[in-house]
Amino acid sequence: MPLQIISRMLMFSIAFFSEETVDYQKQVRHVLQDRCISCHGALRQEGGLRLDTAAAAIKGGDSGAAIQPGKAAESAMLDRIAAKDLSVRMPPEGEPLKPEEISAIRLWIEQGANAPADEVPESDPREHWAFRTPVRPTVPVAQNPEWAVNPIDGFVAAMHQEKGVTAQPAADRYTWLRRVTVDLTGLPPTYSELDAFLNDQSPDAWETIVDRLLASPQYGERWGRHWMDIWRYSDWWGLGAEVRNSQKHIWHWRDWIIESHNADKPYDQMLREMLAADELYPNDLQTLRASGFLARQYFKFNRTSWLDETVEHVSKSMLGLTFNCAKCHDHKYDPFSQREYYQVRAIFEPYQIRTDAVVGEMDFEKNGIPRAFDCNLDAPTYVHRRGDDRNPDLENPVTAKVPAFLELDEFSVSPVSLPAEAWQTGLRAHVLDTLVKTSEKRIQDARLALEAAVGKLEEAEKRALQKPDDAETTDVEPQVLVQDNFAAEIPDRWEQRGGKWSYANQKLLQSQTGTARAALRLKQQPPADFQATLHYTPTGGDIWKSVGIRFDGIGDDGDEVMIYLSSYAGGPKSQVSFRDKGNAAYPGEGAEARPVNLNEPHELTIRVRGNLINVIVDAKPSVAYRLPVERRPGNLELIAFDATAEFLSFTLSTLPASQAMTDAPGKPADSAVPVDQAQLLVSLAEKNVAAAEAELPSLHARAKAQRAQVENPGQPSTVDLIATAVKAERTVVALQAEASAVQAELSVLQATHEKKGEAESMLAAARTKADETRKAIEAPGDSFSALIGALKTAENNLETEESRRKPFPSSSTGRRTALAKWMTDPRHPLPARVAVNHLWARHFGRGLVPTVFDFGRKGTPPSHPELLDWLAVEFVESGWSMKHMHRLIVLSQTYRMTSSIANAAPQNVTSDADNRYYWRRNPIRMEAQVVRDSLLSLAGELDLTLVGASIPVAEETSRRRSLYFVHSHNEHQKFLSIFDDASVLECYRRAESIVPQQALALENSPLARQMAEKITDRIESAQQQSSSTASDDRDFIRQAFVTVLAAEPSELELAASLDGLEQFTQIALSTGNTDAQKRGRANFV
Repeated sequence: MPLQIISRMLMFSIAFFSEETVDYQKQVRHVLQDRCISCHGALRQEGGLRLDTAAAAIKGGDSGAAIQPGKAAESAMLDRIAAKDLSVRMPPEGEPLKPEEISAIRLWIEQGANAPADEVPESDPREHWAFRTPVRPTVPVAQNPEWAVNPIDGFVAAMHQEKGVTAQPAADRYTWLRRVTVDLTGLPPTYSELDAFLNDQSPDAWETIVDRLLASPQYGERWGRHWMDIWRYSDWWGLGAEVRNSQKHIWHWRDWIIESHNADKPYDQMLREMLAADELYPNDLQTLRASGFLARQYFKFNRTSWLDETVEHVSKSMLGLTFNCAKCHDHKYDPFSQREYYQVRAIFEPYQIRTDAVVGEMDFEKNGIPRAFDCNLDAPTYVHRRGDDRNPDLENPVTAKVPAFLELDEFSVSPVSLPAEAWQTGLRAHVLDTLVKTSEKRIQDARLALEAAVGKLEEAEKRALQKPDDAETTDVEPQVLVQDNFAAEIPDRWEQRGGKWSYANQKLLQSQTGTARAALRLKQQPPADFQATLHYTPTGGDIWKSVGIRFDGIGDDGDEVMIYLSSYAGGPKSQVSFRDKGNAAYPGEGAEARPVNLNEPHELTIRVRGNLINVIVDAKPSVAYRLPVERRPGNLELIAFDATAEFLSFTLSTLPASQAMTDAPGKPADSAVPVDQAQLLVSLAEKNVAAAEAELPSLHARAKAQRAQVENPGQPSTVDLIATAVKAERTVVALQAEASAVQAELSVLQATHEKKGEAESMLAAARTKADETRKAIEAPGDSFSALIGALKTAENNLETEESRRKPFPSSSTGRRTALAKWMTDPRHPLPARVAVNHLWARHFGRGLVPTVFDFGRKGTPPSHPELLDWLAVEFVESGWSMKHMHRLIVLSQTYRMTSSIANAAPQNVTSDADNRYYWRRNPIRMEAQVVRDSLLSLAGELDLTLVGASIPVAEETSRRRSLYFVHSHNEHQKFLSIFDDASVLECYRRAESIVPQQALALENSPLARQMAEKITDRIESAQQQSSSTASDDRDFIRQAFVTVLAAEPSELELAASLDGLEQFTQIALSTGNTDAQKRGRANFV
């Protein structure tokens, strides 16, 4: 029997025997909307066919009717959706329709293709609500005027009435203060702030709180972190020192975000600066930090991926549109084409990244401002067929433009002529100033080195004249100053400064773990130059397991130098670290990866001479390091950091002048040198002084010539300045070559027999080069090295260092300026709506438009469209002030409502369980940064220092706010990652999770334990200052609730807490804790 007949019989039997009528809206229209409308709807009609209504499907397109009511077998649409041939099957992209979906459509057709008579076709996509300029609507009059304290409440109350829900009452003062303080600053309120608010009965008490919080510097950090999420902030990452994504020193952009929020910089101005600061403010280094937004998009290995991400995240974060969906084909839902996607890409096509020098630093590895600039001004843009960059349409280049449906006026691009200092960056005054100061320091160092060399020569000559019997012997052996085998305590020798120390079995034991440092301070101050040896056995610890010697210590937490061995499982090592002016450093060149096994004895020896430190571990050289900071007299301590250990012996001795030291990086620096070598050292130092002294006039001469080339090209005076600069620079080169020749001569004297021939060859080459550079001084030429104040980031792996240092273009395309002006035009329908929706979402846990990055036709419509438009217009008319919008939101009754569902009207829960219409305030989980910062703040440990370089993840004991930690694909703070930290790829909304690891981190992490102990101490101290006693557990629990949660405990909570506290105390007693009450209270906290 033919297959077609069987198929028709099956369809007949299905229609005949089925008693179920297909629900068109749920089973058919839903499928057509999801899978077919993008090509057969109002936006486009492939083959002249529309499928957005049943009537349109019956009418058909160029090939006739798509469906025949009652005749599924004769319906062309059914044949196409059920086809096995991929060239015929519809839809052409993605997975085929599911069998049950096809069956439902087939049955619907057989049942007559019935649909509602009033079915409305899709409206013109260009008339989509989000694509129309918002107009301020009239604020509805609330039925309860006392509830609607500001316009926000009027709109929300109107929706309550329409949807039949009832607003919950206001939260109590405790709850509101904690809510608004955390919302605006990311920190909990202090006890005194709570007390002041509770006692402030003035009618403007709430406004006073909000104004204080918005004026706080912590506001900028809190809301800066929110926008860092939205704008995809990420520190650089790559492989080793190679930057592959984002940029080094991108933290300057983060600081700009924080400072802009604190200054209430208008949002439209922030957008203009992020997109086009280099064209609008080309010489303003503070403003140029804003273009870190574009620098963050950098990706070294694929320019297409780089620009794809730029287009995608500019459109999502600033416009709430998914331009990226049109990379391979016309957008399926919104009215812009694939070609228009590449027109937007063309706006960014010329831009690259460079790092501009900051005042006082010319080493771009150490600091600098990463920023955008237009580099390749004529770079073409082509449509990539099907999104494949290997298949561009080279015959039809595209021009920079915005999508036509959003064009307000003709998109006009005007090239920007840049001031000289913006492209000849060496002309910036601070560049020459910094180079001059560096040169002066080099001269000073060279002169000091000459004095030292002369002293060595005098010593060598003195030794050469001495008879063997006259040789000094007084300083050959070290003088022992301290020797302790820790068999018993010697109170006059050591002072305990933290930790748990005890003597047992001829050993000194340290048994405290955690990140509070354990220290044993020597009461005798060591000499400036000394040798110290510590024998010890590490026995445990939580993480770091570090033991070592601290010297030059100023107080307990001041400047210091510390050498330690770490048994950290993730990378045991020896390490030289130091703290200078409060800044801790753990230099890589001061570390050596090496095994430091637990329960095995180790010997740590350090030799200190001036700024030179030698570290010897288990009788083997480990590290030679020169401190880059000035030493100051201070105390010496034996330290343990998160380590238990047995201390076996310690010896402190003088360091004889005859003791050979290894200089960093690995060159012998023995003070006893032969006369011939000492003479060459003096000659070398003299040459270095001459070269350093010649560098200063060279800098000034080159700076003058460089400016003359820009301002007076070709003039006789310019020619003379160039000649002077050339000669001055060549003189420096010649003197440096002479110094190199002397160094090569010294190497010959120091070379071993096997290396002598190689050293002599190098000496000959060095002398030849010195001769050539001397002769070149007077040779004709007009080429000199321009001063450089910026360094271009490599576009790819092939770009040379030389090309990265070339002068930059003297003009910019102006494309990004045109984009920024278009985007911040008050008539633009999207940026203000998108921004206020983000503000609302971070205050209420969900945006008025839940799809915060998609305001297009595929996105979720707003729950309160009139409120959204009112907020958008208010935002623009307030001067784009974010602080103004925050004030409106947090002072609304909508924001003040309780989040509890207790005593809620039954219809609230049944008709709006998701709280879409805001009959209560959504509960919002504290995100990662708030969790950590709150712990530190409550413990009185939070360092409120604003801005600055990112903190390495390894410095997890830092007390700075969490947003300052390095945050990248390669590195992130582990504690933060447990609590839903921001993704570096995109984070338009924070994910929220509840997982066991979070509870474990709050219970067992060193940070949580330490802060709980300090919070407990603060509560007990407050008890002692009040009328209660510290031993009163009920009062302690009440104080803990108020301090940590800003809430009074209920009687039920109080009873449960008393029971829990008793259990914690009993557990502490059972483990032999000497202060069980405090341990129990800390565990309770």
